[in-house]
Amino acid sequence: MGHRDRRHIWIPCAVAFAIVLSACTSDDEPVMPIDDPVPEDSIQQWSDPSAWPGGAVPAAGQAVVIPQGASVELDVSPPALGGVTVEGELIVARRDIELTADWILVPGVLRVGTEAEPFTDRLRITLTGPMNVEAAAGMGSRLIGVPPGGLLEIWGDPRTAWTRLDATAPAGSGTIRVADDVDWEVGDRIAIAPSGFNPLEAEDREITAISGRTVTLDAALSHHHYGEIQNIVGRSVDQRAEVLLLNRSVTIRGLGVDDDGNVGPGAADGGGHVMILAGATARIQGVEFVHMGQTGQLGRYPVHWHMAGDVPGQFIRNSSIWRSGNRCVTVHGADRLEVTGNTCYDHLGHGYFLEDGAETGNLFVDNVGILGRRPEGAARLLPSDERPATFWVTNPNNHLEGNVAAGSQGIGFWYALPEEPTGPSAGQPDRPRRTPLGVFRDNVAHSNQRGGLFVDHGPRPDGETETTSYRPRQVPTDPNSEVVPAVFENLVAYKNAPRAVWLRGHAHRLTGAILADNAIGATFASSESFIEDAFVTAETSNDVSRRGLYRGFEFYDGRVGARRVTFHGFSGAGAIPWSALGYNRRNAFSVHTGNVAEDLEFIDSNVVYLEPPQADKDGDKAAVFLDALGMVAGTAGHWVVANTPLLTTPECDARPAWNASVCPGPYSRLILRASSDFAPIDVVRDDAAEERFVGIGNNPDRASMSLVANRAYAIQTAASAGDMQLNLRDGRPGEWIEVQINLGAAPSRIVRDYWEGNPMNAAGSLAEVRAGDGSVYWYDAANGRLHLKLVVQPERDWAHLRLVP
Repeated sequence: MGHRDRRHIWIPCAVAFAIVLSACTSDDEPVMPIDDPVPEDSIQQWSDPSAWPGGAVPAAGQAVVIPQGASVELDVSPPALGGVTVEGELIVARRDIELTADWILVPGVLRVGTEAEPFTDRLRITLTGPMNVEAAAGMGSRLIGVPPGGLLEIWGDPRTAWTRLDATAPAGSGTIRVADDVDWEVGDRIAIAPSGFNPLEAEDREITAISGRTVTLDAALSHHHYGEIQNIVGRSVDQRAEVLLLNRSVTIRGLGVDDDGNVGPGAADGGGHVMILAGATARIQGVEFVHMGQTGQLGRYPVHWHMAGDVPGQFIRNSSIWRSGNRCVTVHGADRLEVTGNTCYDHLGHGYFLEDGAETGNLFVDNVGILGRRPEGAARLLPSDERPATFWVTNPNNHLEGNVAAGSQGIGFWYALPEEPTGPSAGQPDRPRRTPLGVFRDNVAHSNQRGGLFVDHGPRPDGETETTSYRPRQVPTDPNSEVVPAVFENLVAYKNAPRAVWLRGHAHRLTGAILADNAIGATFASSESFIEDAFVTAETSNDVSRRGLYRGFEFYDGRVGARRVTFHGFSGAGAIPWSALGYNRRNAFSVHTGNVAEDLEFIDSNVVYLEPPQADKDGDKAAVFLDALGMVAGTAGHWVVANTPLLTTPECDARPAWNASVCPGPYSRLILRASSDFAPIDVVRDDAAEERFVGIGNNPDRASMSLVANRAYAIQTAASAGDMQLNLRDGRPGEWIEVQINLGAAPSRIVRDYWEGNPMNAAGSLAEVRAGDGSVYWYDAANGRLHLKLVVQPERDWAHLRLVP
C-alpha cells in the first residue's frame, strides 16, 4: 500500500508579539526544516541584551519571536513568558535551564542536544496558560506546536528506560532488586507494574539509594510484585513485574491554571500537549512528559503526530509519559513513524493510539504501558475509552514487537479495525478489516481487566464500536482476493480477565503463545483459526491474586481448534470444574462440527468440561469437536459431544468427569433460515431422541443444530416458515440426512444446491426419497409433511435446499 498525501494545515506568520528580533516574514508558505546546525560564531545569546530590540532581554509575560534567519542560544532561564515563536533557530545551551511559557510554536528549529552528543544537563519546559484559548495558530494552548516546515529535535540523555524485577518484592518491602544493570540515580522516580489481576496495584516510588542492582525506595511498597522466572514442565514462564524509569534529563510538563486562578501540574481540565503537523519534522529522544494531555479535549495529547502523512526518519524514543490526562503517544494520519523504547504510566483513556485506521507502516517496538485508567463522563473522548487499551490499533499493517501492556482497566492490545478510515482520514483507500497483519511478535499482556489481546469491536464513523470480523486478504480492496493468514506470534499473556485472547474473523493463527493464570486462555469467534505450538497453564506460583473459571481454550463458531498445544494444571474446581478445553459459555450461536483438537498434551489437567446446555442457548446444545488424532479421548477420529439427547447415541462412551461423551459420529450441521419466524422447533431423531431449538442468537427466523449424519429427523416448526432454506454443512461426500418438516402446503418448487434452473421433481413415495440420491422429494398431503434428503455431493462439504412457497 502506498503512502498518501494528507491535508496540510498552513500557519501564517505570527503577529502582534511583544518582542521580536526583526520583522516577521510576510510569506505564508512553510519554511523547510533545517537539519544542519548553525555555525557557533553566528549564534546569539539569549542573555545578551544587545541581541534584543531596546537592549533588554524578554521580561515576564512577554511573547517572544525569534525571526527567520536568526539563531539564538538559550543560555539562561528566562522569566515565565507569554509565548515563544521560533521562526529561526533556538538552541538550548548545555547547562541546567528552565523555560516556562504559555505555548511554544516552532515553524523554524528548536534544538536540544544532538544525536552524537545528547543533552545530559537538566532542561525543564513548563507549559502554562488558561485552557480553551486558541493561543497558537489553531493548535490550542499549553503546547509545543510544530507546523509545516518546523523542526523539533530533542536528544535527551538515553537512559535505561525499563527493566524487570529480579526477585519478588512483597508488600511492605522498602527495596527491590532489578534484573539488569541500570544507570538510575538517587532522586530518580520509578514505577512498578502490577503482578495480579488488578491494574491499580501499580505504584511509583523515588529512589533513595542504589547498590548494584538493589534499589532502595522512599516508601514501602503497598502491593506484592512478582519477580521470578518459573520453569513449569520444562517451559519458561516469565511473570517478572516491569520497572520503569519516569524521569529524564529533559522534562516537558503541563502546568494548568484553572478558572479560579489556581496553578498546579495538570490543574483543571488538562496539562500541556505537543502537536506535529504535516510537513513538520520531529525527532524526540530521552524526554519526560509529565502532566501532559488535556482531559476531554480532542486532539490534545502528550505527543501527537496529527495528519502528518509519510514521516520516515521521525521518531519518539526512550521517552517517558506519565500522569497523562489524555492518552500517551497518538499517531494520527501518519505512516512510518518510529515509536521505540518508550514508557507510559498512569494515563487516561487509550495509550499508544493509532487513530483513524489509515495509519500504516509504523514501528512500535519495546514500549511499555502501565495503568490505563477508565475516563468518566466528559473525560471520555470515545465510547471505546470505557475499555481503555494500552495499544489501540486501527490498521493491522503496523509493526508491534516486544511491547508490554502491563495493566489496564480495559484491554492490553486492541485491534479495533474500522471498515474504512474514519475522522479526517475518511476517504482514504485503506480497508483495515481486510488488510494483512504487519507484525505482531513477542509482545506481553498482563493484569488487564478486559482482555490481553482483543481482535473485535472496530469503530464506526460515529465513534461507537460494532462486532467486527477481521478477514485479511491479499488485496484489501477486493474481498474475493486470496486469504492471507494473520499470525500473532509468541504472545505472553497472564493475569488477564475475562480471558487472555479473543479473536474474531477468519484465518487467524496464535502461534508460540504462553498463556498463564488467566481466567480463560483463548476464545476464537472465528473460522479457520487455530492456536498452535503453545503452552497454556492454569496457575503458577505467582499467587498475587486468583480468579475463578480456569479454562485453557474455548471452541466457538468455527472451524477453529488447537494444534500442538500443551495444557497444564487444569485440575481444580470452582463454580465449574477447570478444564483444558471447553466451549464458550452460554452460547446461543451456531458452531462448526469440525472444530478440532489435534496433537495436544495434557499434564495434571481435566481434559474437557462441557457445561449443561441452557434451554435458551442453542449453541450449548450443539457443542461438539473432533478429536482428530485421539489425544483427547483415546480414539482418533471420534467426537467429544455435549450430553444432549440429539448428540448422543448408544455407541457413545460417557465421560462423567467431562460432562460429555465420546462418540463415533460423524456429525454435520443443519442450518435453517426462513423469510418469517418459525422457531422454536422440535427435532426428533429416528430413534425418538428429541431436542428443542429456539433460534440462532434467539432469532426465530433461523436455527442451527449439530446432528449425527446418515440418520432421519422430523422437524416440527412453531409457525409456517415461508421461503425456507436448509443448509447441511461440515459434511463429507456421500453423507446425508433425511428431513421431514411440517408444511401447510407443498412448495411451488424446491431448488437443490443453488441450481435455480433445475428444480427438484416429486417422488412417487417416501421409499423413493429414502433410496435416492437427494434429487427428489415427497409431500405427504394427508399429514402435511414434506420429506427431503440432503446429500453431500463429491468434492463438497455441504448440501442445500430452498423451499419456495
